[in-house]
Amino acid sequence: MKYDIAIVGAGVVGASIAYNLIPYDVSVLLLDKNNDVAMGATRANSAIIHAGYDPKPGTLMARLNVEGNRLCEKLCADLSVPFKRCGSFVLAFSDAERNTLQDLFDRGVKNGVPDLRILDAEELREMEPGIGEEAVAALYAPSAGIVNPWELCLAQAEVFVRNGGEFIGNAEVTDIQKTGDIYTIQTGAGAFEAENVILACGIQADAVHEFIEKPDFQIVPTRGEYFLLDKCEGSKAAHVIFQCPSEKGKGVLVAPTVHGNLICGPTSEVLQGDIEDTATTAEKLAEIKQKAALSVGNISWRDNVRNFS
Repeated sequence: MKYDIAIVGAGVVGASIAYNLIPYDVSVLLLDKNNDVAMGATRANSAIIHAGYDPKPGTLMARLNVEGNRLCEKLCADLSVPFKRCGSFVLAFSDAERNTLQDLFDRGVKNGVPDLRILDAEELREMEPGIGEEAVAALYAPSAGIVNPWELCLAQAEVFVRNGGEFIGNAEVTDIQKTGDIYTIQTGAGAFEAENVILACGIQADAVHEFIEKPDFQIVPTRGEYFLLDKCEGSKAAHVIFQCPSEKGKGVLVAPTVHGNLICGPTSEVLQGDIEDTATTAEKLAEIKQKAALSVGNISWRDNVRNFS
């Protein structure tokens, strides 16, 4: 069978695309190298719906971040997926970082992020009593939220299949050839033809793209490690608590989960060799403990449920 559209990668991005194509009169194939959806980064991330103050103003990412944040609550309600608009803080620990907060505030206002405020230390501690002693100010973004990313992915894929879409697992792409207007996708589950191919395959997107032509982008595979703490620690943070961003990203966060746990992480480590190595290391887990303690000072690490990356 020839499809109108083939989507390579059944994480939350691929499943979201498939779900949003349901109303259209097109045949859609969703492929993944694993035997189920949500088996890559979708099952192991911070589960944050970002407010939108971080992207550069005027970019597509800035517009879609704010718009996606606004749409997410209804989407999750329609799909019976847990979602909570808990808000987020970005903490400053020095006068220099106060300036960073102002930059993020200005950027967020330009991006259309609603109700942003910069809090002084007193107001911050009124809203989040367990905050670290060294925090002097925070950017507050009440529109930020938390979600269950793999449930969102599963729900969208399920509705897609129920409405006539096709999902095929164990279908790692080994080659793509184009003849005229038709792409032939060779996979571990056979060959499939499609008029359009959408790559949503995460850290393998550049490698798969290269079957057709050299990509004008490069994926930098970066591993982030986490602690997932027991529900008895879930009340230690009512909001998503970030630290001021650096060249390595948004840094270690402390956040509640939709199930009532507490999540801390991630680290940031560019992988060489096996780019899908999801091990955890004593060194990086110790780094999380040290950095997270700046944000929330009384975390009980012995109540850890699981580490993952």
